[in-house]
Amino acid sequence: MVNIKTGCLNKCYTVKYMNIENDNLVQRLNALGLNIGTNLKIKQRCLFKGPCILEVNGQNLSIRGYDACQILLEDTHG
Repeated sequence: MVNIKTGCLNKCYTVKYMNIENDNLVQRLNALGLNIGTNLKIKQRCLFKGPCILEVNGQNLSIRGYDACQILLEDTHG
């Protein structure tokens, strides 16, 4: 499995595991539709631990690089 920082751009993935310790952040991400089992596409990654832009349920979502490393993804087949 890969994380958001190491995944390929413009490829569809499914969220398999979120190792985020901040409960407030987990609740915010869930409210925006990013939770286990969600399909997403990595649109852009910034350099030097910068934020990543994801497409989740038709909306763009930006998360910081540290948190992007904590979200494990699995390739979506088909």
